[in-house]
Amino acid sequence: GAELTAVTASPERGRRLVELGAAEVVHEPGAARGPYDLVLESTGGAALPLALARLARRGTLIWFGQASRTPVTLDFFDFFKGPESAVVRHFHYADSDVSDGADLATLVRLTGEGRLSPELGRVAPWAETAAVLTDLRERRIRGKAVLTLA
Repeated sequence: GAELTAVTASPERGRRLVELGAAEVVHEPGAARGPYDLVLESTGGAALPLALARLARRGTLIWFGQASRTPVTLDFFDFFKGPESAVVRHFHYADSDVSDGADLATLVRLTGEGRLSPELGRVAPWAETAAVLTDLRERRIRGKAVLTLA
């Protein structure tokens, strides 16, 4: 029942996101209308404060990436004129205090039931790991990358 607004720089990716169910696609965070109850932010840099400004009252922003590789600068005084009682959470994939087992089992179950369809943008042998990581970092792969073992 959620209504999703997606932000992507690529019109091609935007078309695919609409096919997948996005209600709206914009090509920069400043163009997103909001307010939003939940914002998932993976770019960092200048995009994070723009995303934060679009949170609804008591909304949640989950910051889980730094694709821009640019430092984030937040002015916490913006909370006074923006999202009252908002929550900003940081998620890191390598949190050593949290087991990913239950979450991974849920993803496998949902995929097996056909309720989750991960997009595989590249399947490559383990020997190509460096090239695949470069292509992921440079955003040349749409979807997920899978490395296989011989």
